[in-house]
Amino acid sequence: MMSAARPLPIRLRDIVAGEVTKLVTSPYTLIMVMVATCANLALAVVAASGVGFYTQPDQIEPVSVSSFGMVMFAPVYAFLALPVYAAAGEYRGEQIRMTLLAVPNRRALMAGKTAGMLAVVVVATAIAVIPARLIIDIPADLGVSGALLDIARWAAVYLLMSAIAFGLAGLLRSAIAAIGILIAVPVVVGTGILQWPQVLRLLPDQAALSLLGTPGYDVTALPPAVAAATLVIWAGLCLTAYALALWRRDT
Repeated sequence: MMSAARPLPIRLRDIVAGEVTKLVTSPYTLIMVMVATCANLALAVVAASGVGFYTQPDQIEPVSVSSFGMVMFAPVYAFLALPVYAAAGEYRGEQIRMTLLAVPNRRALMAGKTAGMLAVVVVATAIAVIPARLIIDIPADLGVSGALLDIARWAAVYLLMSAIAFGLAGLLRSAIAAIGILIAVPVVVGTGILQWPQVLRLLPDQAALSLLGTPGYDVTALPPAVAAATLVIWAGLCLTAYALALWRRDT
């Protein structure tokens, strides 16, 4: 009598492939990535055109839109729809229960989801960032090394902000809550209500602006290396919190 065949174990690459497929076939994430890409391109064209803006009555010389770090950085919040969907999408309709039944090894599930998200984010970042930065960098005559450094900084910011958003969305089990927090923080900082520059400079958005060379305020500026380290720490904390929640809380 033949014994029933056992199902093949789910491999890490299968989890990664499933996560990649989920993200690249989602109209929601694709639309928001294209929104971020188009916004970056539009801002880049305006910056490269030489159009100047006057923001103060006593201002003598106009400034380019590229001088406004938060404006140039704003499209990232549309881009972050991709990582937050990757983390929180399965909590709608209790789909996470089916996922855990299919992949009971939660450590493997976390590793596969994170790797799949990062794989898609890397490609999406190249699409959303590189063309826009080249439109700005080539007329600025930065040279090859200068342009590559600029692109690397922007790519690092998009990747690290994606990791932060992914971890936060998984922890909160909500895409809307995660995006809401990430958008609300710079809005609150921008109002000037909180006068704690030593603390505010360590928030993800302010560290990102410092890494890009356009700090929100002089008092919140960080050296690029410190800004990068700050974002890495935030990403590590958010991913760790999500992992602990997935291992011990979700059922």
